[in-house]
Amino acid sequence: MTSRLAALTARRMALQAECERQRDDVWQLYAGMEARTARVDRAIETVRRLAPVIAIGGVVAVFALGPHRLLRLVRRGLTIALYSNQALRILSV
Repeated sequence: MTSRLAALTARRMALQAECERQRDDVWQLYAGMEARTARVDRAIETVRRLAPVIAIGGVVAVFALGPHRLLRLVRRGLTIALYSNQALRILSV
């Protein structure tokens, strides 16, 4: 009976060690996800804070520049942004 008890005790200790290792793995994964989601949360909060300012700025720009000129400027800005983003991707490879 003592050999059976010793085997069961060893098995229990091995299972507890495995559980502890899995808990550590899950905690590390969670910490990584938490850091990434915190960054996203900060970006969302910034956008929420700046949304009224951006909307007011857009209305002022429409009245100051006119809709046709404003759309042309936005299109040029987006084109430059997209090309520069692609160039950065190519250069970072």
